[in-house]
Amino acid sequence: MEQIFQAFNVYLSFTAVAINAVFVVLVLVRAPHTNLTITFLFLSLASIIWNFGIFMSYFGEEEFWHHISRIGSPFLPALLFHFAHSLVRPAARGNLFLLAYLLAGLLSVSSFLAIFHPGIRLFVNSKFWSLYFLCILYPFILSGLTILRSAIRSFQSVELRNRISYFYWATIIAMLMGAADLLRDFGVALPRLGHAGSVLYSTVLAIGIIRYRRSYDIIAQMQIKLEFLSEIASSIAHEVRNPLNSIKGAGKLLSAELKESKNGPAGDYIDIITEEISRLDNILVNFQNLTRPLHVVKESLPVNEVIQKTVQLAEIGALPLEITTDLSTGLPDIHADAAALKQVFLNLIKNAAEAGSYKVKLKIATTASPTGVNIIFRDDGQGLPPETMNRLFEPFFTTKPSGMGLGLAISRRIVQAHNGHLEARNIEPRGAEFSVHLPR
Repeated sequence: MEQIFQAFNVYLSFTAVAINAVFVVLVLVRAPHTNLTITFLFLSLASIIWNFGIFMSYFGEEEFWHHISRIGSPFLPALLFHFAHSLVRPAARGNLFLLAYLLAGLLSVSSFLAIFHPGIRLFVNSKFWSLYFLCILYPFILSGLTILRSAIRSFQSVELRNRISYFYWATIIAMLMGAADLLRDFGVALPRLGHAGSVLYSTVLAIGIIRYRRSYDIIAQMQIKLEFLSEIASSIAHEVRNPLNSIKGAGKLLSAELKESKNGPAGDYIDIITEEISRLDNILVNFQNLTRPLHVVKESLPVNEVIQKTVQLAEIGALPLEITTDLSTGLPDIHADAAALKQVFLNLIKNAAEAGSYKVKLKIATTASPTGVNIIFRDDGQGLPPETMNRLFEPFFTTKPSGMGLGLAISRRIVQAHNGHLEARNIEPRGAEFSVHLPR
């Protein structure tokens, strides 16, 4: 019976290696290389090292490969913690990530040195190694699960909640079954479930990726487009903006001379030319913002105040829109760039203004969530065509005859630079809703 169970563990460890190897290939070849995917890459590599070491221990020097497996396993809690945070609010707690990796590294290095040093080998083979793992590293997994659970409750997008739920339940499986292996070192009569947990964890993630593969495909396609655009953005901006600035300067000088001569109509025409040159310059700025890394300067600020100032700007612009606000009191301050958020909010307001051939009504509401603040833009326009929902935030995708399709793409990039999420959905009986979640 023991031999059958041992053979089953060999199969499970090899299966876990194979599944995670596929994940590594997908990240390297298919996925955009963001902080989130790089973290997932190292998470898969750590799982491969752990499972491969156990797999080889059945065929070679058991103690040697046992120590090799323990080089990878301590990093799993730290990487799970990092990845869980990155799903909800990337890089929000850099110091905690560093601490988690440092504490995991102590166990990993001790496992490597145990191959050569008998004294360190005694520690790695003792209960104290497992006790350190359970008491020092497992709390990071619990923290990540808490963040994920709060996010699942607060996000309004059903698709986003479901995508996060796959990782949430996969992490619970990995945590419980991994703990079973560690508790065996303290005499608890439990079977070795860690490799089964690794396979189940990887399988649940694979199901989530397959189920939402279209979303991941769109992200990958957007990354390819952005990489191409970033290569030509600088040269286009340089070649076009220089003559535009010269024309704009000459137009201002000519306008001043015409106004002095009281030639009213000609001066008005020059003003129109100057305004249109400014609009072209703004298009180039948006194009550059889309293709280059965003640099936001964050400070603690009240989101309601930013919304109120943005609404004032929109009202000055005389948009065909009736705006009302329902701003909750007592909201926590957020860590954000006020100017960048104004651009997002103004884009969403302008988007609502173009949602119907009549004077659209837009309601802007704010609410607190366990992880930050939600801002809802709800209009009574014609709604979003269902066939365009999956492409709504793609650069240069637009259903408007005169639009460039950059507003929503840039807005999502800005929100993501603040570790937040921007989602859209239709509402009944008529209208659309854009929801922005910003962490504290």
